[in-house]
Amino acid sequence: MSGGRDAVQPDKVFGNPGLDQAEAVEDGTALIGNLTPAGSNGALTPEQRQAIAHKIGQDWNRISSSIAELFATGVPGNDPRTQQVIHEHFRWICHFWTPDRASYLRLAEMYVNQPKFRRRIERKKPKGMAAYLRDAMTTYAWARLR
Repeated sequence: MSGGRDAVQPDKVFGNPGLDQAEAVEDGTALIGNLTPAGSNGALTPEQRQAIAHKIGQDWNRISSSIAELFATGVPGNDPRTQQVIHEHFRWICHFWTPDRASYLRLAEMYVNQPKFRRRIERKKPKGMAAYLRDAMTTYAWARLR
């Protein structure tokens, strides 16, 4: 999220909502699985894998912190600000696979219905964020995906 007039200041909402880098890398890779990034032919060195995991973690930390900020301040899931962050989430997922509407909706449900994913999403974040994320992803899928 940019620093515009409507930007939420995370520390003013509920302290620092972000995970530390090791947690973010762990969560990012757990949320997408052990997939090989698109365009990488699968032959990655350990250093390349670590760099990718680091980037995945940084991106996930930024996206999940933005979602947590919006949720904690009561911004609806269908609000354009929330939908912009969900678009960033969709683009993040597209580094590994390109979901259509049905598969993105299944992913959204998995984030809530699979306890290990719900725990990861809500660790150090407000309780209920997984359902908020699901609902926002559902809005996005129906509006933007086929």
